[in-house]
Amino acid sequence: MSHSEAAYHEPESTAEATKMTRLDWITAAGDDRYARLAEALAGGFLGDVGPPPMPGGRAAALKHLQGYDLADYGRARNYLDAPVSRLSPYLRHGMLSIVEVRDAIRKRYGSEPHRGEEFLRQLAWRDFFDKVLQWHGPGLNDDLEDAKHHVPRASNLPTDIAAGNTGLPCIDGMLAELFADGTLHNHERLWFAAYLCHFRGISWKVGAQLFRQYLLDGDTASNSSSWQWVESTFAAKPYFMNKENIDKFSAGRWCRDCRVKCPFDADYDTLQRRLFDTGTAPLHQLGRMQANAKPEVQPLTRPSPANGVAETSDLIWVHDRAIHDRIQVPGATVAFVFDGDVARTEPPAFHRCAFVWDGLLELFAAREPACCEVSFGMPAEELAALAEASGATTIHVEDHPEPNVQWTIATLRKRFDVVVHPRPVLTTYAGEPKRFSRYWEKVAHQVLGYAPKSSPKKYHQ
Repeated sequence: MSHSEAAYHEPESTAEATKMTRLDWITAAGDDRYARLAEALAGGFLGDVGPPPMPGGRAAALKHLQGYDLADYGRARNYLDAPVSRLSPYLRHGMLSIVEVRDAIRKRYGSEPHRGEEFLRQLAWRDFFDKVLQWHGPGLNDDLEDAKHHVPRASNLPTDIAAGNTGLPCIDGMLAELFADGTLHNHERLWFAAYLCHFRGISWKVGAQLFRQYLLDGDTASNSSSWQWVESTFAAKPYFMNKENIDKFSAGRWCRDCRVKCPFDADYDTLQRRLFDTGTAPLHQLGRMQANAKPEVQPLTRPSPANGVAETSDLIWVHDRAIHDRIQVPGATVAFVFDGDVARTEPPAFHRCAFVWDGLLELFAAREPACCEVSFGMPAEELAALAEASGATTIHVEDHPEPNVQWTIATLRKRFDVVVHPRPVLTTYAGEPKRFSRYWEKVAHQVLGYAPKSSPKKYHQ
């Protein structure tokens, strides 16, 4: 289903919105659990209802980590048909920590540490981007630097891109993957970002929002930083590709049978002039601009003491960057809130909601149903209401630089004692993280356990 065709699944009326009991949340099983989730989140997601393209939860994360063979990773990682770890969605949602991945790889290749070096260096990009977010906060959603060109950018998504119908087999193929399951290869993400920004002349912020909505691992840190890297507002020059590059690393997936006039078919010097020397993006005239309609979200009825909220002095807030059980407080109620504000402004694809749901059901399985709460609305409001209903005076949460998490913590602190637990971090790094090359020079030993013999010339292909 295309971006423009994706239904918002609004209930016909508030009365018809599903009012799920606590036990319904915890015991929903099989395919029915996704239908129940869709009813509960009506008005707050995009796309078709069904299971995620890969199962969510810690058990699935550990299975992926244990079964991944990265023997050929350094040579093949940029090719679309190379086996990739598929760990990113688990890392993004906190089902697996970045430290666990590092330690597992270092242990696996203890006698041959260099075999895992390139994988760990790529893993460090996630830590680097997290530090960029921690430094800039909400500012990461605006240009960090001046663009290294003078071509203006439009601020709306063209309708042909929203429909996945640009007429270019490669771009439409990438969009089909994005809309269907949100698991684009990193190289595809860079190619599409370059197409949208440089060839179509659309703001990186528009593309970043599209990716946040549909990518299974869509976030602020890695996503916005990478889009700015492509645009050159967080890099020394803009990134772009040509047909030869796409053909080589996709093994001819689209180029072999392509019969359309290819805008990428030129050497890099020629494309450089076309993209940045004329003052307009070469394909800026294509497609109408899509209006950004926002759905109305009907939140679920909030639990009340009469409905059996367990009395407790502590509440653990599990947010969608920390779906795990690292915070252990005996007798505490564990709560998760599907963010209704995010659903109004940029509703996520259902496949990501389903991935989160898998993780929550696994997390709650070992707990008493009365000690597990899930709701849909403004996190600060929902958590405050639940704390008051249960008599909780202390709210526990794992720290994260995500602005929504920080804002909610600050809001809750006006009324409650909020204990912020540290999250696992890969490295310590002093100062502003501006370029990965400088960061890597300082932290490589922390990541690898040894100093690399030499630094590659290219850090982000």
